Amino acid sequence: MGTLAGVVGPAVVALLLWVVAAPRSELLSVGGGRGLRLPESGADGGSQLLMLIVLLGAAVVCAVLSLWHRHPGLRRPGGVPVLVLLPGLTCSVAAAAASPLAALLAPTAEDAPYGTVVAQPPTAGALFFDRMIYGTTGPSWDWFPPGAGWLAFGAMIAAFTVAALAHVSHSPELRDGGEGAVGPDGVPPESVSTDRPD
Repeated sequence: MGTLAGVVGPAVVALLLWVVAAPRSELLSVGGGRGLRLPESGADGGSQLLMLIVLLGAAVVCAVLSLWHRHPGLRRPGGVPVLVLLPGLTCSVAAAAASPLAALLAPTAEDAPYGTVVAQPPTAGALFFDRMIYGTTGPSWDWFPPGAGWLAFGAMIAAFTVAALAHVSHSPELRDGGEGAVGPDGVPPESVSTDRPD
């Protein structure tokens, strides 16, 4: 249960912060549930997507730290795929749920009177493999499954985090030999001193 909270919890917090803090585009209500977009008001797409990238990136780092702390066995080379793909998958699922969750928690007022400025809930689109970025004349980005870009983003951030943790860690689990790993002279690697006399 602690592992689930450590992996999913940061993503949930990131989504809630995004719903509350993300800039919103605005409409001028003309009645009947319709409105005219105000292009100079709010931010549609770019700023909302950028904020979600930052928040979910931080959530991925927290998820990796949780797995690294709670499951020392994953620190070995064989556990790296889990440390990378599980937070990446969580990031992809969270990104897919972002727009529906925002529409649920911060819906647009359908009965706003004429002339009222109405804020729309933030929305998030695809990442990396989106036609918004590459246009419509290039390769068929529909070949990639939904959420592939977010999965790649989350896995990339997780891989960088794992590499940083492995660099600063002296844990014997980082070696395939596990706890029994020793140096060439029978001394545990973390206890070897560079100024020890030969």
